[in-house]
Amino acid sequence: MVEYANAEGYPMNKCGASGRLGSPSFRVTVGDQASPQPSPLCGEGAEAVLAPTEKAISPGRMENRRLFGIAIMLLLLVVCLTSCAPAAGIFAGGKWQSGGLQHQHIRTLAVDPNNPQIIYAGDAQDGVFVSTNAGINWSQQSTGFTLPITIFALVFDDPGKKLYAATDRGIFVSADAAKHWIEISGLPADSYTALAFDLKAPQIIYAATEHHGVYMSTNEGSSWTAANRGLPSGIIINSLAFDSDQHQLWAATNLGIYRSSNTGMLWQVLNNGLPSNVVVNTILPAAISGGDKGLVFAGTNRGFFRSQDDGARWSPSQVSLSGTSVNAILIDYHTVTTVYAGTGIGVLRSDDNGQNWGGIASGLPRDQVVQALAIGANGYNQLYAATNGIYLFPGNSSAFDPSQIFPILLVLAFFFALYQFTSRGRKRSQSILKPFNTNF
Repeated sequence: MVEYANAEGYPMNKCGASGRLGSPSFRVTVGDQASPQPSPLCGEGAEAVLAPTEKAISPGRMENRRLFGIAIMLLLLVVCLTSCAPAAGIFAGGKWQSGGLQHQHIRTLAVDPNNPQIIYAGDAQDGVFVSTNAGINWSQQSTGFTLPITIFALVFDDPGKKLYAATDRGIFVSADAAKHWIEISGLPADSYTALAFDLKAPQIIYAATEHHGVYMSTNEGSSWTAANRGLPSGIIINSLAFDSDQHQLWAATNLGIYRSSNTGMLWQVLNNGLPSNVVVNTILPAAISGGDKGLVFAGTNRGFFRSQDDGARWSPSQVSLSGTSVNAILIDYHTVTTVYAGTGIGVLRSDDNGQNWGGIASGLPRDQVVQALAIGANGYNQLYAATNGIYLFPGNSSAFDPSQIFPILLVLAFFFALYQFTSRGRKRSQSILKPFNTNF
C-alpha cells in the first residue's frame, strides 16, 4: 500500500489545503513504514498537489498478473509449435527417421499381433532381426538358420504364437519370439517367397515358391500337398493373400494375377486391364484389413492397379504410377481408405483408396527401393519402411533429430526474453515505490 499524507497524518488534496495548514512536509507510507518528506511540488511550508488518498496495487498482485500473462503466452507458444509438427511433437518432427539396421538389406517386416512394440525384420543375408522397443534397437535372432539366408516373408499364425519364415532354403518356424528356428520338412527344395493363413481355419497354411507353384498344409505344416491346378509352368509366385471372408486365395506372379476360390485346387487368371508382360509384385484385397469387399489392390512393375469387382477388371490409379515399381501395399490401421505403397521412389500415400497419390515426408534415401511396409508401436501409430535399413515415420522422440534444433532455440530465446522483461518490470516497480529524493 502507498499512502500520501501531511506530516501530521492528514490526507492532502492540494497545495496549502490539507486537513492542517502550513505543513512543511508530507509523509509517504509504504506498507507499515512512514517516511516524512518535504513537498517536492509546492515548496517549503506547502503541501503537495495530490489526488485523494488511494491504495496502489501491491507488488504481490502485480507479480501475479505478470505470471498470468506469462502463462497465457506459454500456452499460445505450445499450441503454435505443436500444430506445426504433424502428430509428432517438436522433438519428433514430421520426417522419416533411421530406425537402425543400416547397411542391411531388409526384405520383409512383421509386427507381433500381441505386442505392437515388437517388430521383426527379415534380411537378404543375415536372417531375422528383432526390436522390442518399436524399432529403436535391434538384435539378430538367427539360431537355427544356416547363414547366409534370404528371408522373403515373415508371417504370424492367427493366435500370434508362432512366427513363420519363407526363405530361399525352405520354410522355418519359431515358437519363442524368433530365438530359435526349426525347418519345416515335407517340402521340395526351393526358394519360398510367400505365406498366407486362413484366419477362419488357422491350421491351414499356404506357401508359394519360385519353381513349384503353391503348397498347402491343413495341419500347421506337418504335411503338404501341391495346389497348382490352373497355374502355368514356369510361374513364379511373388506374393500370396487370403481373404477369409470371401474364401479366396490370391497370387501375385510374374505372369499376372491368379485367384483360387476353392483353397487352391483350381486357379483362374485375372489380367483384364493389366498391361501385357506385367510382373505383379504384391496383391492385397482391401477386406483383409477392414476395407470394402470386392476392392483389390495390386502392385506391379508398371505401377499401382485397383479392381472394384474382385479382379474382373483392373484400372490404374488416377495419378499414374506407371513409371515406378510398386513392391509393397499397406492399408492404414486407423483409416481403411488410406493406403501406403512402397515403391522404387520411396513411400507414397493415398487417402482415397489408391486413386490419388502423394509423398509422405522427406528423410528416406532417394537411391533405395522400399521393399516392405508395416504399422506398429503403441496405438499402431508408427509406419515402418524396409530398405537398406529400417526407417520410421513419424520420427521417434527418443532419438535426437538435428533438424529440430531451431524450435529448441526458439523456446530458449523466448524464455530469455521473458526473463529480461520481468526483470525490468520488477526494477521499474521498485523505483516507483521509493520515497522522493528532495536533495536537489
